[in-house]
Amino acid sequence: MNIRIATAADIERIMEFVIHTVELMNQEGNDQWSDTYPHKDDFLADCKAGSLYVAEKDGRVIGSITIDRQEPPEYKQAHWRSDQDSFVFHRLAVDPDVRGAGIASKLMSFSESYALEKGVFYLKTDTYSLNKKAQLLFEKNEFVKVGEMKFPERDQPFYCYDKFLSRMK
Repeated sequence: MNIRIATAADIERIMEFVIHTVELMNQEGNDQWSDTYPHKDDFLADCKAGSLYVAEKDGRVIGSITIDRQEPPEYKQAHWRSDQDSFVFHRLAVDPDVRGAGIASKLMSFSESYALEKGVFYLKTDTYSLNKKAQLLFEKNEFVKVGEMKFPERDQPFYCYDKFLSRMK
């Protein structure tokens, strides 16, 4: 598996597995993602900003992650363990047809390496409280739940996670 910066040509493939992911989330009672989010335009904007990365295997894109410094205003509601410089990862997605192979963990590990290369030792992320799979994934990868935040259009809170990165990695 290779992880590389995404190109605009990758967006259609990303949307294929995001649509499939939304269908599965809905079946599981998790409405974190929908027909309107994440949208193709979100991934195009990430791509243009140079913050979208893809995992590919045998020339086929099988996962994606956005790594940037964009914190939604709602992040101010959470009790982060530090106010130091940080990176945030968003829109982590893996093709459901290849789930269970550790791809999401590899993308998260990539985000850690990316931050360390930039001299940043702190990562943040969040997930909807109904997204139990993401919560387990974050905890498996040693992220710590530090609080909650509410978005006005959502009934349930989002959980905030962070992780201090080792300078020795």
